Amino acid sequence: MEETSFEIRIPCDDDGFILLRCPHCGELFKLIAEDIESDETLDIYCPSCGLSDSNFLTQDVIDLALAKTSNYAMNAITQQLQAFAKKNSSSLIRFKVKANREREPEPPIRAAIEALQIATCHDCGREAKVSPALAMSAYTCPLCGIGQFNER
Repeated sequence: MEETSFEIRIPCDDDGFILLRCPHCGELFKLIAEDIESDETLDIYCPSCGLSDSNFLTQDVIDLALAKTSNYAMNAITQQLQAFAKKNSSSLIRFKVKANREREPEPPIRAAIEALQIATCHDCGREAKVSPALAMSAYTCPLCGIGQFNER
């Protein structure tokens, strides 16, 4: 069986940040894509609950990935069945393949949530966009995991 991969582009805001969502508490925050992919970033932490996870994708990204996968799989199955029907067209038992299934809609990813505020970590010096309430009080740096307290 051959391996297939899909590329899904996650749009960034005007400042170059992409939207992420904590799977534990649902907190929305943004990070710069280069920081996420950097070798310096070992884990990503939620700025609200401080927990780390391997998947901070938003529901929009997950829905698009599932739709793309479903469309690809159904297309591949239809092609295999059509090839099998063509190969066995001269046998005693014949069948036809009608592919009238509608494709799953592949909804675009929205780069919404603009009410987040840039916060700079005092320890690693990198920036994240977090909710204004977290930025004004205390939050966990999403990139280094160290608690940050507002000194204003």
